[in-house]
Amino acid sequence: MAIPPSSCSLFIQIWVDTNALQAGSTTGIYVVDNNFNHGSTNEGTTSLVTNTTTNTNICWSVLNTNPNASDVLTIQNFSNASVFGAGGTPQMVNANTWTGTVQNAGNAPYSVTFNDVNGTGITTTVSGLSLNVTS
Repeated sequence: MAIPPSSCSLFIQIWVDTNALQAGSTTGIYVVDNNFNHGSTNEGTTSLVTNTTTNTNICWSVLNTNPNASDVLTIQNFSNASVFGAGGTPQMVNANTWTGTVQNAGNAPYSVTFNDVNGTGITTTVSGLSLNVTS
């Protein structure tokens, strides 16, 4: 069962220009978190490094940069990352919100894959993200 977003203290937003996503490009994808004071780096890029501590609940949300667009934008899945541990792997709350818990210390890359947007037949993966977790 997914963690409710209200139980999260770390929020990562993925802003997406769906025109880029429909072309299979990660240009036009911007990833930010609310953890700048804890040393997160590369905000606004697809190479966000989020610094956090073990047992932190994280909420990922995907947002269309054009709020008036009718594009259907959803997260398909997350890759495995060692810092999620046995029970922390992100789970879907709804089509554009996922939550998880970092259970292990370490530095781990992870990726997010977006579903086919509006039947284009293209899925796009953002693979330069990482979590740097301390105890």
